[in-house]
Amino acid sequence: MSAKPQENSKSRVRILPDDLANQIAAGEVVERPMSVVKELVENSIDAGSTRILIEIEQGGKKLIRVTDNGSGLSLEDAELSFLRHATSKISSSSDLEKIVSLGFRGEALPSIASVSKVRMTTSADEHLGGVIILIEGGGSVQTKETSCPHGTTIDVSQLFYNTPARKKFLKGDGTESSHITQVVTQHALAHPQIHFTLINNGRKVIDVLPTDQHLYRIAELFGAELAKELVQVDTKYGDYRLEGFISSPVYTRSSRSAQYCYVNQRFVRDKVILHSTQQGYSHLLPKGQHPAIYLFLSMDPKLFDVNVHPAKAEVRFAFQQEVHRFVSGSVKDSLIGSKKLSLPSMAQSENRFHATSQPRHRDRRVGSASNYSEGQSSARLSSAMELIYKDSAARSVDLESTRLRTSPQVEIFHEKPSAVSNLIYSEFEPLGQLDRSFILMQGKPGILVVDQHIAHERVLYDRFKKAAKNKKIEVQQLLFPLTMEYSPSEVELLVRHQDSLSELGLELELFGNNEFLLRTVPAILKNNDKEEIMREIVDMLPAQKHEEALHEKFEEILIMMSCRNAIKVNMSLNLDQIRKLISDLRETEMPYTCPHGRPIALLYDIDSILKKFLRK
Repeated sequence: MSAKPQENSKSRVRILPDDLANQIAAGEVVERPMSVVKELVENSIDAGSTRILIEIEQGGKKLIRVTDNGSGLSLEDAELSFLRHATSKISSSSDLEKIVSLGFRGEALPSIASVSKVRMTTSADEHLGGVIILIEGGGSVQTKETSCPHGTTIDVSQLFYNTPARKKFLKGDGTESSHITQVVTQHALAHPQIHFTLINNGRKVIDVLPTDQHLYRIAELFGAELAKELVQVDTKYGDYRLEGFISSPVYTRSSRSAQYCYVNQRFVRDKVILHSTQQGYSHLLPKGQHPAIYLFLSMDPKLFDVNVHPAKAEVRFAFQQEVHRFVSGSVKDSLIGSKKLSLPSMAQSENRFHATSQPRHRDRRVGSASNYSEGQSSARLSSAMELIYKDSAARSVDLESTRLRTSPQVEIFHEKPSAVSNLIYSEFEPLGQLDRSFILMQGKPGILVVDQHIAHERVLYDRFKKAAKNKKIEVQQLLFPLTMEYSPSEVELLVRHQDSLSELGLELELFGNNEFLLRTVPAILKNNDKEEIMREIVDMLPAQKHEEALHEKFEEILIMMSCRNAIKVNMSLNLDQIRKLISDLRETEMPYTCPHGRPIALLYDIDSILKKFLRK
């Protein structure tokens, strides 16, 4: 028998007031301005809207306004919508097993209202008028009648004004607006029948017209060039159907920024789908490269659970291995039997984008001739698509590693050569090349083997870094500016880093909503594929403008530029060119390793050689 509490004792367990409970709940639902946009846009989609306008100011911290032409709300429903767990999406526990709407918990509006100032204007029938709802910081609801068009407009201002501890953790305006752009892109991709518009500080970032073709929506959001590299996926097995598009193996990205996966039109970051997709490509992808993915998995709602994450960003499958096998097999079969898509009518369609030239089959290893040799590299990579048709399990070719494996091995002695860190290159005299990829030099210490590619990379990196530091980068003005299309989130990145890129010799001018004009490039890149290099740079740009992050990422960009323009393997050099390269290498700050940290030279010391010939 438990003891009774004393009459004068104070209970330590208490019921939290509604405003505090809502603020705690908001911590799970409203992480940042992007969370608000996500919840409001999902409500608009669930309301059957065909037009959704999103307007933000100062990264959404000052204002978020979402306007739709959906079903709207009556006065009674509008007031109820700000109560916790008030929802029109479900009515019993059994409904949780067959959720078809994007929202269902009834937490979004009360959570948002508890940490901001909210104004809702809504009408279920414009002939009968509408209602305005005002609520600040989770306080009392104020209502008044008004006349307004059919649909709903929600203004969320001064986010986290009453929770300063949370407000201070928000990032800069640019970073927050990028997250918002990304979430609008995710929804616009999943619902091509809806006209989405996003306006950031008065600038139109996204404006995509309705269409019944996912491919058109992809082209408008991510560019016609990428769309031309896509392979269609459309397979069905039992309760599962997978539709969408994936890129051919010759079109890859250095990040997963172009990977969008949906389950019943709900965007998810699901490890099962991402891993199975990667496995479907087998060994066709170069190391560190990722395909573009726009996949829509449909299944019976009873076969997965969406109620496993506060932000509904994850799902749990009832039969995980079955889903993995289905997605992996679908991707593999689509690649084997694919022909890349053409877009003959897209320029004439209501989806406004510009058709570009034929797709580029990109060779990431073989570059242009360097200033040390006028000849062009004869090494070629087989097209990955040709490998698909010959053998679905074929491996993509890594030119440098393949050359190292197949080249004759020096077996004079078994001791490993030493990576040098303090020798004097002037003590060695060049003999020539090994396999047109390595420079052989002799001297009293022994035989020196120099990797010509990374030696030149070090030279170019030091020169470029010094020029960038002194803001004296030599640039080349393009006779005809290059027009490039990007996704809305990539445009936000480029706008944010436009000045810093200009200091590297890359002068960019915003042209329309989703395009840039490239007017100048650093002279070091004049013979390279400028559009491909810009694509790599975009993948490397930091989301934030913190000085440390900027320094790190721009170092990587300098390294990439140097690597792309350096002498390649399988390139002939004469003795004069070799001497010039070694002389330039000696002048660098770190002549023993490349910017990636790999050794430039290996020494086969003379003592080991003498021992093997029994001369010592």
